[in-house]
Amino acid sequence: MNGSSMRGWNASSPSPGVWRAIAGFIVWALAFVVLYVGHALGCLYVPSSIQPATVTAALLVLWAAHLAAGALLAWRSGGRSWLLRHDGDRRPRACFMWRATFLIDAFALGAIFVTGLPLLAFPACHP
Repeated sequence: MNGSSMRGWNASSPSPGVWRAIAGFIVWALAFVVLYVGHALGCLYVPSSIQPATVTAALLVLWAAHLAAGALLAWRSGGRSWLLRHDGDRRPRACFMWRATFLIDAFALGAIFVTGLPLLAFPACHP
């Protein structure tokens, strides 16, 4: 594999590739699976010595980690978009792709937030 086939991961690349553009929703998909499978397995296999609040706390930590990953992606793509706009760079494709990547990352961050909201509203393992 040469550098051109890994374009989305090359730091010197002027615009993000497809994988980088959808990375925010990949993090959201991982958060969705980890939280809901973790909830199901945590409540199924929770021993009587562990309180259900422990399962909720573990899920909140996992949710916070996914929120941090999504926020980092949005921050980096937003910063790159801002730099291209304010440095007078006239590469329209690069400006468009970084702006689109920022918007996709921002919507994915919102989706990660909404996915974890039931953890705050309901107990994890209700008898």
